[in-house]
Amino acid sequence: MGFGPVNTPSSGGSGEELEAVRKLAQGAADTAGSAKNDAERAQQTADAALQAANAAGTAAAGAQKTADQALEAANAAGSLAQTAKDTADKALETANGAKSTADSALQAAQTAQQTADAAAASIKKLTNTISTTPSQNGTLTYNGDTQSPSWNSYDPEQLTLGGVTEGTNAGEYQATFTPKEEYTWADGTQDERQVTWVIKRKTVPLPTQKDSLTYSGEAQSPTWNDYSAGELDLDGNTSETNAGTYQATFTPKSNYQWSDGTFAARNASWSIAKAQGTLSLTPSQLTLDISALSKDFTVNRAGDGKITIQVDNGAVADATLAGTKVTVKGKTKGSAKVTVSVAAGTNHTAPPNAICTVNVTLPSKTLADNDPATIQAAGKAGTGATYWAVGDKIPIKVNGTFGGLTYNDTVYAFILGFNHNQSVEGNGIDFQFGKTADGKDIAFVQQYGSTGVGFCMNTTNTNSGGWATSHMNTVICPAFLKALPSNWQSAIKECTKYSDNTGNNGDTASKVTASTQKIFLLAEFEVQGQKTYANSAEQTYQKQYAYYANGNSKVKNQHTNTGSACAWWLRSVSATNTANFCIVGTGGSANANSAYASGGFAPGFKCA
Repeated sequence: MGFGPVNTPSSGGSGEELEAVRKLAQGAADTAGSAKNDAERAQQTADAALQAANAAGTAAAGAQKTADQALEAANAAGSLAQTAKDTADKALETANGAKSTADSALQAAQTAQQTADAAAASIKKLTNTISTTPSQNGTLTYNGDTQSPSWNSYDPEQLTLGGVTEGTNAGEYQATFTPKEEYTWADGTQDERQVTWVIKRKTVPLPTQKDSLTYSGEAQSPTWNDYSAGELDLDGNTSETNAGTYQATFTPKSNYQWSDGTFAARNASWSIAKAQGTLSLTPSQLTLDISALSKDFTVNRAGDGKITIQVDNGAVADATLAGTKVTVKGKTKGSAKVTVSVAAGTNHTAPPNAICTVNVTLPSKTLADNDPATIQAAGKAGTGATYWAVGDKIPIKVNGTFGGLTYNDTVYAFILGFNHNQSVEGNGIDFQFGKTADGKDIAFVQQYGSTGVGFCMNTTNTNSGGWATSHMNTVICPAFLKALPSNWQSAIKECTKYSDNTGNNGDTASKVTASTQKIFLLAEFEVQGQKTYANSAEQTYQKQYAYYANGNSKVKNQHTNTGSACAWWLRSVSATNTANFCIVGTGGSANANSAYASGGFAPGFKCA
């Protein structure tokens, strides 16, 4: 019986077990080989002995026959034949012994062959048994390309690989392994086995806001670091207008995950910063005076930050806030600052504070301490009586030529009344010239008592045209205005006065009309409070001045001689003739005089 080759394990089992079996099998093979060689030699010896024994038997048989045939001869040679027989018997015995030896050797050889075959079968069984199911070697991560795994414990000579062996997207796949014909699993089966292999999701970071955003009034969206629309779905607050912090939502797509292996939606903060706040005031300076002790300024600010105000000098002014309007009220003369603060609003930071400077110029209770503009403001506001009294006087420098008089000196104007005849003339403070520093009433005179010169109503003896077209109204009064300081000229109001502007005799109402002028003479009724010579219709439009109604003297002295009284002109015509205008006599009573006579000049004006 022949001996086959001894195979060594190619897979399955541990290395140490395979080596031990291999050594055992090799020893058995060596023993079997040696026994085989002994058996072959014994066989050869037995064959040779058998062959010799057969030859000897044949020879013995021939010899027997020959002996029988030659019994007689044999008998003769009996002892020789017996010897030959003995030799043949011994040879046969030797041959039988050799055969027995050969049979033993053959049995040993067969036993050795069986041992070797058993060892070879054990080796083959160990070599062709697959003890471990293959598994994925290493990891695969999604990269957008098609990928295939490598395998642990996979020998393509032993196993057939099938199923899903390549993939692109992240996920689990099923490959199959089937032992080839001469191989089995450790349990002796050859069934197909599924093995799961994986392409892992690619790890992506949570995006962060890339560029800063500042409130602009328009809707804005952030840009993102580490964001790809192919990797992440974007949702949540992705566009806003107002300043603030918002939450966008990122969800990994099917091939992506967060660093911790999860892939649920996550929030990412982004923000719109507040714009720089701005603040301005319109106007940023206020001047409060008697004409307007309360004024407003507007707060111009970006956004909706809370506005607060603070006055640094509450004794001078106070302020109130309504929305974006600040109302400042003056309280006394001086300066104050209104500080405006704006807090941070919804979309704007707090701007630097702004200041409105307030200057309050209230009149002094002493009339002479006030400038013409202050007196004008009080007159315009109709509040002069709050500060001064009828009869208060103020020095005014008169410098010019009027009525033939060249004058350059200070003379005092005094208050006749406040808001006199308001329904006709409006607000104002009415003044009249004049007084001396010590309070004496005076009138300007020039060539007093002469005719056609100096302070005459007309250069000819007529009252035709009345006050409106008189020489006094059209020439002398305008010249006197020019002799006043410019600040007083600006402070004096164009005043509407009603007078008989026709003259030429006749006490009719139609002759009484309005005229406007800055410098005027008083009417008879305005001084006396009653009609004596004037057109009786004048008083319908006139009122007596408070100064004279209060009982103050109507007597005026010549400015050149304060001890000598003079008659002073009024604008009212004498309604009983064609030549006279009304006057206040030297004793203060009502009278009339020729239009061309030079009398006293005591002009009035309204400051407003």
